[in-house]
Amino acid sequence: MAAAANPQWAYGSLPCPHCGEWLHAQQDWCLNCGDPARTVIAPAPRWRRPIYAVAAVLAVTLGVLVGAFVAVTDDDPPPTRTSTRTITVQPGEALAPGVTPAPTTATETTPAPPTVVTTTPAP
Repeated sequence: MAAAANPQWAYGSLPCPHCGEWLHAQQDWCLNCGDPARTVIAPAPRWRRPIYAVAAVLAVTLGVLVGAFVAVTDDDPPPTRTSTRTITVQPGEALAPGVTPAPTTATETTPAPPTVVTTTPAP
């Protein structure tokens, strides 16, 4: 009769590990504080390192793919080729369209015919 009146003497009863309240034999959780009495809670798995590793691999893969895409789609046209010819014209002659006169130097003492440089795209 003493075991029924006092739960601490009942078979299988034990105190709560957190608050010390006596628990009944079939009680898994403390009704006073809510902590598990006979239940073991597994720790959280270590998930951060694998996620960081996967993120690093994805970042490197993305960088390689972007570099390959840029290398494959580099369609810059080749530079235009130009040709230069020197044409001698007499003073007073008109220059053809697209012809620019070459600069003259101030050290010339004898009048020479002006030199004209033309630049045209090569076919």
